[in-house]
Amino acid sequence: MPDLSGIDRYAYISSWAVDIIDTYETDKIMLEDYAYAATGRVFNIGENTGILKYRLRNKANIVLVTPTEVKKFATGKGNAKKSNMLEAFINKTYVDPREILDYHGENPISDIVDSYFICNYKEAIDGEANRQGQKKDRL
Repeated sequence: MPDLSGIDRYAYISSWAVDIIDTYETDKIMLEDYAYAATGRVFNIGENTGILKYRLRNKANIVLVTPTEVKKFATGKGNAKKSNMLEAFINKTYVDPREILDYHGENPISDIVDSYFICNYKEAIDGEANRQGQKKDRL
C-alpha cells in the first residue's frame, strides 16, 4: 500500500474493496457494525467505514451485523473476548491463523476470525430465511 494518510488512505482502502467486490456478482454485503463501547481510534474507524459504506451504497444491499451478534453466533456468548473467538475459529476450521501467518499479534488475526464468522453468519441467516420461506410455501 502506498504511504498515505487521512482521507487519501481511506479512499485507497475503499477503492481496493470496491474493486474486489466488482469482480463478483453480489446482492448482499455484510459489514460488522460499530462497537459503540470501543476505545482508541474510533473516529478514524468511523471515517473509514463511512467512506466505504458510501462507495458501496449502489453495489448491493449492505447488512450491518453488530459485534455482539457475531460473537454470540461464533461462541454462544455476545461478550466473548478475542481469545474466545480465536478458539472457536480453530475448533471450527482446525486451522490456527497465527501459525499460517507466522504472526502471534492480535491484528490482523482477530479481523480474519471476525470476517470468517460474519460470512458464516450470513450463510446461517440466509439459510434460515430460505427455510422459513419454504415453510410458508407449504401452508
